[in-house]
Amino acid sequence: MEKTKFYKKTFNNIIKIFNVLREYEKEEKGFLTVSKISKITGLHKWTVSRILDLYLYPYVEIITPEHLDEVGLNLKLVRLKDPNLSLENLIKYLKLSRKI
Repeated sequence: MEKTKFYKKTFNNIIKIFNVLREYEKEEKGFLTVSKISKITGLHKWTVSRILDLYLYPYVEIITPEHLDEVGLNLKLVRLKDPNLSLENLIKYLKLSRKI
């Protein structure tokens, strides 16, 4: 039985999100919110959040302020752990982990 591969669209979305994070990190602006990534990429917030949680989690630092959860706000602050990470290395990892 062949391993399941994800859609090409998912792969393209991963690349979009990664490129936004990398560009933002190069400009040394700090953390991005899921909403901001969503606006820049044109992807839905849920899609961005899911890709961060499922595919990019080893490469991103995600902070969720707990005191905001108490008042009903879910906020994720995201940035790359390693700003020098290349797209090629990310693709190698994803292929090795058989997620794509």
